[in-house]
Amino acid sequence: RIIVAILATFCTHSAGDLLHATAYYILADDFGIGSLDGASSGEFYDYLYFSLVTYTTLGFGDVVPHGGLRIMAGIESLTGLLMITWSASFTYVAMEKFWGMHVSRRASSE
Repeated sequence: RIIVAILATFCTHSAGDLLHATAYYILADDFGIGSLDGASSGEFYDYLYFSLVTYTTLGFGDVVPHGGLRIMAGIESLTGLLMITWSASFTYVAMEKFWGMHVSRRASSE
């Protein structure tokens, strides 16, 4: 059960990163609202990389947003911080619950 919960959480976070990267890409390329500078060639993978670094609040600084993308990057980092900490709390509570069930089941069988 825990592995399924962790995999579902990972997939959810990955989907969020992909969604943010797509939004960055569309805003920058189609609407001209900001850009990514630094070690960026302007391809989608650069936006995905920037999204992953921002969502996890790792922030290497080798790719830097300009214009309207700066605001979105700030929102993404807050969202990532909240979602990752919530996921960690959820996983801890789930593990505590399932370990308690496992221990009580083991004690009743002895």
